[in-house]
Amino acid sequence: MAQDETYQTKVYQEQGGNRYVAGSGGTFAVESGGSIAIYSGAQFTVESGMNLEFAGGALAGDDFRRAVISEQAMDSQNFVALATELAVSNLPKNLGTYIIWASDGATDGSFWMTSVSAGREVYLLLAGDKIGTFTNTLTTIKVSCSGCKILGSLGGYMSHILMNASAASDCMVHFIAPIDNFWSIIDQRGDIDEVSDA
Repeated sequence: MAQDETYQTKVYQEQGGNRYVAGSGGTFAVESGGSIAIYSGAQFTVESGMNLEFAGGALAGDDFRRAVISEQAMDSQNFVALATELAVSNLPKNLGTYIIWASDGATDGSFWMTSVSAGREVYLLLAGDKIGTFTNTLTTIKVSCSGCKILGSLGGYMSHILMNASAASDCMVHFIAPIDNFWSIIDQRGDIDEVSDA
């Protein structure tokens, strides 16, 4: 019987034998009990623009990168205020813990929560002067939102949050993003004022 030269498989070994390819319409299937193993030194790549699907839900590759790699990297950063005032600052995209150390003469400061992907978790802390010379009775940071909304600990949108620290008292707010561009306060410590968006 002559070979059927019209047959074209959508999954094939590339010429040269270095790669297996699933062309358009082709699928690499792992059946029940099977697995894909990626060992130390190997690399699994999700290119920009690629779409993933988890439990029937679609997730763009860029969103996966932000949620898992960039925004969820639990690095921390210390911001030390200057002599008389706290500079305006935005929450960096790649931090899980952000600590603001107030200076001994600081009075007011402004901090902005920005757009976020669902699932991100952040601890924001305001502490007294780290070198032990804090003389101000109270330092206040106004935490506002840009490109997002803040849900208060009792529900409802917040206009802003005031974090207050002194020589004897530090404070902390624990945020989680339940959905894209919404920060929710799930815990707090110290002197925190939640100002509702009336």
